[in-house]
Amino acid sequence: MNRSVTFLQLGGGQLVELQQLLRSQSIPSAVRKRAALIWQLAAGVSLAKASKRAGLSYPNAHHCMRRFLKLGMGGLHDRARAGRPRRYGSRETSRILKSAATPPRDLGLDFITWTLPRLEEYLRGQRGLGHLARSTIRRRLIEAGMHLQAGRFEAKARV
Repeated sequence: MNRSVTFLQLGGGQLVELQQLLRSQSIPSAVRKRAALIWQLAAGVSLAKASKRAGLSYPNAHHCMRRFLKLGMGGLHDRARAGRPRRYGSRETSRILKSAATPPRDLGLDFITWTLPRLEEYLRGQRGLGHLARSTIRRRLIEAGMHLQAGRFEAKARV
């Protein structure tokens, strides 16, 4: 069965944008794979070969290609998913991170290092953070590159 697909010729702006995505160090791997697929297709490679080179299955590559043809560059990125929105936004996350990075003594507390329960107790006493769950605090700290070591949080990025 012949699976040849005719792909549209991309404009200069789209090619530049694809190159930027492929060179970026901060995009999700799924977006990078999709961009690599489209780059290969724009070069005239068959969908089957391009999907293998990009690390995608043929059905996923075909779906990605169709989304790109329909939505353009926006089709490479993940769509918003259903679910409850975050209860605490960037302002609250900033307060969590700032508190975790500040030595407890500088905040007038009688201990030297943060533990997750101590940080939770402190944050719950702050205005607007009264219902903050420990799991939310942990998740936000990990997302920011902080990690629990020997029972306390370190304000160091993971290597």
